[in-house]
Amino acid sequence: MPKMIQKFNLKLILLECFALIFIISGIDRLYVAYNGNQFDALMNEDWGKFESLTDVRVGEFFINQAYWTIASLLIGILIVGLINWKNKFGIINSIVALILTFGISATGIYSDGIINRYLNYFCGIFAEGYGMAFLIGGLIIALIGIIILWKTIKMNKSTIHNTAYN
Repeated sequence: MPKMIQKFNLKLILLECFALIFIISGIDRLYVAYNGNQFDALMNEDWGKFESLTDVRVGEFFINQAYWTIASLLIGILIVGLINWKNKFGIINSIVALILTFGISATGIYSDGIINRYLNYFCGIFAEGYGMAFLIGGLIIALIGIIILWKTIKMNKSTIHNTAYN
């Protein structure tokens, strides 16, 4: 147990959670982009157009989006866990990152917030419908998350190697 606590790295956990929030939010936006025509029809309350575009009901459509978010969350946590295991950062970091990320995702931070509104406005400048606007926003957010995760792992790898020789 002391060895597990010794490998507990709060900075690593918080940065990984922050990166996962960006990555999952980006993937969620890519789902909206993929189904952009359906979202356009829903936002305009054009039920006939929505039904002509897909054979699923509205409730099932939103449940599919929730499944997509949960699946991307699980895959993201699995990838972070594998990276932590490969770099010997400690399993406790992955477990705490899993719990924090699940807790944060339950708040709905992926679809709400001031940053989301500004990003919607910014991406709406380049596109008319939800599809292209959310594609641009999803790619930007996912790329930011991947860069944060890459920098976090690179920073912690160099810290571990530096402390190993002291």
